[in-house]
Amino acid sequence: MRLLEKNKQDLKYALQIGEVPIYERDENGNIVYIEVDGKKVPVETGETEIGYSNPVDFRGNIAMSGGESEAKSFGVDISEYDAVLLMEKGRIPIDETSLIWHMSEVKYADEQNTIVDKKSADYTIKRVQPSLNFTRYLLKRVVK
Repeated sequence: MRLLEKNKQDLKYALQIGEVPIYERDENGNIVYIEVDGKKVPVETGETEIGYSNPVDFRGNIAMSGGESEAKSFGVDISEYDAVLLMEKGRIPIDETSLIWHMSEVKYADEQNTIVDKKSADYTIKRVQPSLNFTRYLLKRVVK
């Protein structure tokens, strides 16, 4: 018996896709657009930041930190993570650079919903621990 379906919860993940441009913002924090050939185009600052793919739905077994005995199996201090995600090995392509949404709604930084607001994620992945049939992911809560 693998992971029980009834223990899984609806989650989302986003993968790091590399550097993306940073856009100018007005005094309200909204991206500034100009019109070019009849299309709205965001104004770039010339700087870049790490960007993420559009979030993908999945179901996984997530539990809040299990305490001292669980921490010893990872060899880390329990203060370093807030939750554990358990998945069938190879089910999803996430790693230490990915974001996870559990309870929060995905938010975007632009009107076209193409730039994921990484601060809207619930967790980052602190560590990945594969085993024969499963992969455990240590999750660290995103401070909002």
